[in-house]
Amino acid sequence: MNRPKETISEDVIEQHVARRIRQVRAARGMTLQQVSDRTGLSKGLLSKIENCIVLPSLGTLAKLASALETPIGEFFEMQDLEPGSVFFPQSRRKRVQGRRSELNYEYELLVSGRKRRDMQPLMISINGESCKFALREHPGEQFIFMLEGLMDYVVGEKTYRVEPGDCLYFDARVPHGPKVHKNQKARYLVVFTGC
Repeated sequence: MNRPKETISEDVIEQHVARRIRQVRAARGMTLQQVSDRTGLSKGLLSKIENCIVLPSLGTLAKLASALETPIGEFFEMQDLEPGSVFFPQSRRKRVQGRRSELNYEYELLVSGRKRRDMQPLMISINGESCKFALREHPGEQFIFMLEGLMDYVVGEKTYRVEPGDCLYFDARVPHGPKVHKNQKARYLVVFTGC
């Protein structure tokens, strides 16, 4: 028997992420200023994130998770998984379109749950027609495996041409980001640590 696919609108997910960030910060007894001091993000930006005016990029989510000492999956969690669970069906994944951020791309959390993990896998989809190039940095290390498309990926002073099947592994504290031209699309797996 086929299970019905869970359909949750992007707006609901975005509002949930904003609310969860605010809840986690409050549970830690931290002010916006304290989070700002730990992340280097302005209080104004943090307020916009918590009020769902700006959807944070992956790098910003990683900084917030590190500052709040929580796994990034905590921001997306809508229900607890069973302890020790390793199977996470595609129908339960949450996709977030970065429409309200300066970087317009979609990321999909591949494994959710509140359990602290040493690594966090995501699927990133970007379209060169709408994605703006910017470098980000966050704690930990990052691994990229290119699935579809073509892009340049900048890590510090180096630029790598990344094609399907190519891998890239780097220190995520070094400024990094995808550079996709207007006529390019890319889809890749990202696994990062340190949050």
